[in-house]
Amino acid sequence: MRKVRLYLLTEVRKKSWTSKFLSARVFDSVYWSWNRQSVATGAAWGAAAAIAPLPMQSLWGVFACLWRKGNIPVAILMAWLSPPGFTFFAIPAQWWLGWFLFSVLGLPMSGANWEMLKAGVQQWSWEPFGGLSIGMVSLEFAAGWIVSSVVLGGLCYGLVQLGWRIGHFLHGKRTSGEA
Repeated sequence: MRKVRLYLLTEVRKKSWTSKFLSARVFDSVYWSWNRQSVATGAAWGAAAAIAPLPMQSLWGVFACLWRKGNIPVAILMAWLSPPGFTFFAIPAQWWLGWFLFSVLGLPMSGANWEMLKAGVQQWSWEPFGGLSIGMVSLEFAAGWIVSSVVLGGLCYGLVQLGWRIGHFLHGKRTSGEA
């Protein structure tokens, strides 16, 4: 692994200044270390990127890890957890979550409903939303997307932290029992 990393560092650094900058950052050992904080941060950013309706989710996870010092391989693996067809289920669910939040908070809503959404998905068009404000539908979706990403990222962060602590606790019990 060390030879591969060294090769990648030397080959990429021969290119433009952007690739030199990114290779110096991406291949820094801080972003590849296996400690509780970096793995939990990488898992959180990767999971949040996995449910985002954006292309190249792995890259978003990597950039977030560069920003908050998370484990890059874990972020990429977590971003790959979302299956290809997941977006077709996530987008309506995220819109519904945003719609629900708007209705609970008493904010103005778009007036869209499940029947419109179902018809729009089946036709793959905006026609069923004919007289509605597409801006409000988009705001409801964006609110649901942000909240679901934050919740899933926070959940993954907490689960990794908990799993790490349980592992250390069990490892301590095992080693103290052997003595």
